[in-house]
Amino acid sequence: MRMKAKTWLRAFLILILAFLVMIGGFVVYLDPFFHYHAPLGGWYYELGEQRSQNDGITRHFSYDAVITGTSMSENFKASEFDALFGTRSVKLPYPGATFKEINDNLKAAFETHDSIRYVLRPLDYSHLAEDKDAMRQDMGEYPTYLYDRNLLNDVKYLYNRDVVFYYLLPMLEKRLKGEAGGITSFDDYASSYGDTCSKEKALEGITSFEAADEQMPLSEDEIEELKANLEQNVISLAREHPETTFLYFFPPYSAVWWGSLKQEGTLQKQIQAEQLATEMMLEETDNIQVYSFNAHTEIVFNLDHYKDSGHYGPEVNSMILNWIAEGDGRITEENQKEYFEKETEIYLNYDYNQLFR
Repeated sequence: MRMKAKTWLRAFLILILAFLVMIGGFVVYLDPFFHYHAPLGGWYYELGEQRSQNDGITRHFSYDAVITGTSMSENFKASEFDALFGTRSVKLPYPGATFKEINDNLKAAFETHDSIRYVLRPLDYSHLAEDKDAMRQDMGEYPTYLYDRNLLNDVKYLYNRDVVFYYLLPMLEKRLKGEAGGITSFDDYASSYGDTCSKEKALEGITSFEAADEQMPLSEDEIEELKANLEQNVISLAREHPETTFLYFFPPYSAVWWGSLKQEGTLQKQIQAEQLATEMMLEETDNIQVYSFNAHTEIVFNLDHYKDSGHYGPEVNSMILNWIAEGDGRITEENQKEYFEKETEIYLNYDYNQLFR
């Protein structure tokens, strides 16, 4: 009787082990997060988990241009970029990312690809004067096991409930139904906000603007922090890769955002940070192009383009691509003084209560 029980236990354990090997084998073979290889033909891959899938896209896809950045990059259409610049691009957004997170992932792109022609990246104002090694700690557990080459911790990927139920099983279902293979386009990947922009949303929770008595400049500590951040996470990579054109731009946040800065007394500080960052980038390398679109007041003051004070709809992303292709909004050593004088004039002197009319 005891021998029979041991036999059943052994058989049960073997079945469990075989089941686990089968599940892990399917994850490795189909690899919905591209941790081991590029997509397989005949299977449909859904893109939706940015921080879980971006590293695999970075390392295993074929491309010669990268569109990356925070949520300000989510609504770009790779097909529009490719049509304008003659490239094969991937879009790799990291919502809420610090400069370090974005730069670390760009490094991986250059480590695995020899012919990257362009990098398109917004430089968010809120992350300019920030610690150079800062990482977001408020966005849940970071899937570091997908970013290292340690096979031992891949168990977190191979036996991940979400991977199995929300990616692997739907892939198998589509294949059994005979649906065509493919992948979510980089036009649609992470795209959002399209139907949610309005003046009401941009002004939500705000009833008036009152200017602060004084506009504060950057402190010495903030200046040093900005310089270290820009050098490590923006400029150094461009210096190391002179064969690549880096298209950096300051995103056109809405007039509501500028009005809030004026009310807080930090408007002058933000313009100073933008100007200092621009000076650093233009002084260091010839392959960085810097753009700012705050002079396009037909966008910034039209709040129907925004879902909140900062995030704009996909039509603005399309405009940005066309402006960059045309050289519109480019800041150079020759015009930077004039540009920042104009920007200061616009946003320091505007009566933001006009936005309610």
